[in-house]
Amino acid sequence: MEVILFLIQVLPCITLILAQLQYPNVNINILYQPYEHLANTCQFTLGTFINLESGQSFSFFVLSFSDAAYNANLPASPPCLLRGQSVTKRDDYTYTSGIGGYKVHTRAVLWNEARITCEEEGGHLAILNSAAEANAVTQLYKKSPAIIGSPLPEYVGIGFHDLYREGQYVTIHGQTLAEAGFTQWRAREPNNSYRGKPENCGALGKSGGLNDISCNIPIGFVCELPTY
Repeated sequence: MEVILFLIQVLPCITLILAQLQYPNVNINILYQPYEHLANTCQFTLGTFINLESGQSFSFFVLSFSDAAYNANLPASPPCLLRGQSVTKRDDYTYTSGIGGYKVHTRAVLWNEARITCEEEGGHLAILNSAAEANAVTQLYKKSPAIIGSPLPEYVGIGFHDLYREGQYVTIHGQTLAEAGFTQWRAREPNNSYRGKPENCGALGKSGGLNDISCNIPIGFVCELPTY
């Protein structure tokens, strides 16, 4: 029994040491949590947190072991939903079999606020992984009520941007658009210009094409629950 208890205490330390070697620029912190709070925690989760204001990204992992969770550099605000993470199905979303669940928000807000709203609903800003998914989202958008409070009512915000480096578009999960699976831009887009100001956030038009928009203007947006 003493040997087992010793291994239980040592194994997490070994895991953290190996993680530190693999991610030398990440500060490791151990945070204890009671077991009942970890009922839905994956055994091992690795991801990237995006700070949209500073443009920095931080690697993190969560490892559940017995009655503790070990977090590496977990940011104060919640990360974007990781692909494959379980989510709760919501009645206010529209579901397309084999593609996902979506909700068009018609009250316009800034792109970053839209991102936070989607996370608060248990999902994320929509990420287009195929032409079929783009078509499903576009059709849902066309059938939705008019966008309220946006100078660009013909567009909705979705989950990509070039905030890290101009012209290098990535999803909120860190993939390039090509890696995500959909790269169809609207004609003459992206152009990085809206009334003389740069455009660094992503949107989808009613035509079904992508567009770059200003992060500082209110816009309607689409949230996604990826597992339905």
